[in-house]
Amino acid sequence: MQSRRSRLSGSGNIFRPLPLIVFAACVALSVSLCASAKEAKGFAPATLVEAANYLPCGDGCSALSDPASAFCFRQGDQVLVGEGKSYLHEGKFSSLEELAGKQFQVRFNGRHLWMRPPGGATVKIERGSRFENFKDAGCIREVRRPILKAAYAHKRPGRVPAYAFALAGSGKGDLYLWFQCDLDPHASVIACRKWYENGDFIGKDWYCSRTEDGAPVPADFEIDRLLSQAGRLVLKSGAVVPEDHRARTNDVLDRPGEACR
Repeated sequence: MQSRRSRLSGSGNIFRPLPLIVFAACVALSVSLCASAKEAKGFAPATLVEAANYLPCGDGCSALSDPASAFCFRQGDQVLVGEGKSYLHEGKFSSLEELAGKQFQVRFNGRHLWMRPPGGATVKIERGSRFENFKDAGCIREVRRPILKAAYAHKRPGRVPAYAFALAGSGKGDLYLWFQCDLDPHASVIACRKWYENGDFIGKDWYCSRTEDGAPVPADFEIDRLLSQAGRLVLKSGAVVPEDHRARTNDVLDRPGEACR
């Protein structure tokens, strides 16, 4: 009589690994399906507000610089911005700006954003953007939020007053500047002293004491620090305060009777 050991040996033994292979394949397939389900579950509809191509290096670009494509989405009350370089996604960004107002499928984490246009393939881009020319206020705020956060994350230079605040720079190499603005009711003008990131004093910017709509700027005016930047002041009310381009010598108007312009 054969022992139990001998019955399990021999030619029948070649079939023993098969269940393990099948089991491993099933496990791998299940993991793959779970991963796909998790990824699909993370996607949600979002509206493409704006998209544009730009050169992140600005005026310092070389002839061989690659453009970036910037995107702004609105998903419920949340605004998301991201961008990708064209050499990484050749052809995948073409004509996407024409889909503004359309719904995409989007998912994101702290560093990346995955977007799927209607009828198209999913593209992974970087979260955040330095594109300064979005028109939508929500998109602009989302671009500048990390810029101002970075300003306050550093120790304030000793030459910058404690009551000065950070604003996005002019887009010419200065990521942000320090500002301190006061309304001079006698001169009917707003004078803003400004400093570079390192605390070096630049000088003053001048703004009219009336908004673009002609309304007087109140004495207790508040500046929207996310919508404003060097050369453009926006009040909390949304009103824009135009820059004063009148000629001055040592901060004194060359033509005192000239209206603010």
